[in-house]
Amino acid sequence: MVEGNINLDPRLHTANPDPKVVETLQKEARNLFKLIYGLAGTPSGRNLWISGTDYQKRNGDALNNCWFIAIRPQPYGQSHIVPEDYPVSQPAVSMPYSFMFDELMKGGGVGFSVTKDNIAKLPPVATKLELTVVIGRNRASYADSLKMGAVDRDEWEKAHAGEQADHCALPDTREGWVLANAKVIDHHFAATNPSGQTKLVLDITNIRPKGARIHGFGGTASGPMPLIEMLLDINKLLNARVGQHLTAVDATDIGNLIGKTVVAGNVRRSAEMSLGSADDDDFITMKQDQKQLYHHRWASNNSVAINTQFDAYSPIAHAIAKNGEPGIVNLELSRRFGRIADGENAENDPDVEGTNPCGEISLANGEPCNLFEVFPVVAVEQGWKLKQAFTLAARFAKRVTFSHYDWQVSRDIIKKNRRIGVSMSGIQDWFLNDFGRRVVSGFESVVD
Repeated sequence: MVEGNINLDPRLHTANPDPKVVETLQKEARNLFKLIYGLAGTPSGRNLWISGTDYQKRNGDALNNCWFIAIRPQPYGQSHIVPEDYPVSQPAVSMPYSFMFDELMKGGGVGFSVTKDNIAKLPPVATKLELTVVIGRNRASYADSLKMGAVDRDEWEKAHAGEQADHCALPDTREGWVLANAKVIDHHFAATNPSGQTKLVLDITNIRPKGARIHGFGGTASGPMPLIEMLLDINKLLNARVGQHLTAVDATDIGNLIGKTVVAGNVRRSAEMSLGSADDDDFITMKQDQKQLYHHRWASNNSVAINTQFDAYSPIAHAIAKNGEPGIVNLELSRRFGRIADGENAENDPDVEGTNPCGEISLANGEPCNLFEVFPVVAVEQGWKLKQAFTLAARFAKRVTFSHYDWQVSRDIIKKNRRIGVSMSGIQDWFLNDFGRRVVSGFESVVD
């Protein structure tokens, strides 16, 4: 794990690395191993799991725990997943959902924004799509796939010979699943379906059956059944909105249907947070629809974005009293402050649009969290100078930012910000040991 991190240092990626740099990094690697093995500090679980493996070398995103993406049309750019039906510079409604689907399947969580300023950028749904999912009858998943809504490939082709339709045979890869969903979404919008094609046929015959081993990520396959259900559900949702704009609830539902599909994939989990507008009553109450909640809306925590002037908390409070949601995120503070004690700085973090799913870190569009934890009491007991421990932690996290990221939107913002998060656990114990008292702050004396 330590070796994988050290090897991310860009100074090593030359034909002849400086021997002094190599020697310095070898010493740092030994210190990092000592720090982590002694539990004086630890990187994220993602790094403990995947750093230095072949999977990480192929999928640089796997080193990061969580991500944020804004739900608005965005270009795919020079990313590892790109639909072939339009230029990479074409903004597409599917792009943020493809980003979400891909990162979730690589084990990361995804926060996403459906605030009114983002939703307003979504074009109206232009085309009602007739989606057909077909499968060859000699496949192990055949019977279960038919139950989920797929049809026999040979029978369909015989009955519909000569009909105009877009056909796509899905490969047995993570990318194939993402592109299948992108095709369904893209066919509903004029910019990505200018011909107005109304029929799409997706062939899932090549997708491995339930229980088959997944060699890269680990675990076993879910089979194509969750994918079939998701594609048909998303298509049904979009068809119901032809001639209309998607709402924040619609946009969240699509994200939740994706999350539900990822959870079905055996070892994978799906963490999502949807961030809506504080004056969107439908979004605030969307989890009170029990039927939809149990079908897919359980897949995200929901929060609303506010600023410091906001004071219309009653609808939010009533919703929280019913089911604990939504949470509240002050984006103004996130953008204009680092530590509150340091005062306001209008240029502190102007690109922030949301957070990761747990709301712990402010993020820009396409940006990940990148964490390391130091335990001061343990570090001091083991003879570390805290400055040295935190330097090792910060440098570990900084090197993660030089991973080869799969999405251009991420590469661009990571190159700009190099955002890292180094935190402390057991602060009170450290203060008790070093200063003989606890630290209690942020409270005022109150007399009844």
